[in-house]
Amino acid sequence: MRPPVPAAIVVAYLGCAPAVAPVVQAPAVTSEAPARPVAPTAGPELTACALPWTLEDVAGGPGRVVVVCGNDVRRQAVEPGAMTRAIDPALEPARQRVCACAARMPVPAFVDLVVTSTPDQGRARVEASEPDDELDPAVAPAFVACVGSLVTTFARLHADTCGADEATFVYPLHVELVR
Repeated sequence: MRPPVPAAIVVAYLGCAPAVAPVVQAPAVTSEAPARPVAPTAGPELTACALPWTLEDVAGGPGRVVVVCGNDVRRQAVEPGAMTRAIDPALEPARQRVCACAARMPVPAFVDLVVTSTPDQGRARVEASEPDDELDPAVAPAFVACVGSLVTTFARLHADTCGADEATFVYPLHVELVR
């Protein structure tokens, strides 16, 4: 069994197949149009899809979370406990969604996701951000639309991060999709 991969590595080095496979040449029997490039099936073969996504190994490391406590908004390092238990349940469904989309369509160089979790409500939402201007406009919008957004639920818990108030954790996730 492999040890979990640190989320910082997962975020920084999620790999994927190139958007276009080579064209295969074959003798023509009829006067049909030549073969067109086909996007490869990427799914489980991708580095990003081969391993689970988790925050476990990022706690206290380079991972940063935006913490919202009422009107107070601050950025802080990932902390083990309520913070990781509130964000982790959204990561695997997000990985599954990204990999399902990558298995059936061309992929952009990366996709940015935002996990917003409210532990007192036992709910986390993952949304794909609008495509970056540097991404291929013929590929990125369709991929981002495919990923879309999803909501996961988990056992409610109170995070002491905001004292007695309800905390909201916002975790940006940059997923590299090119080898």
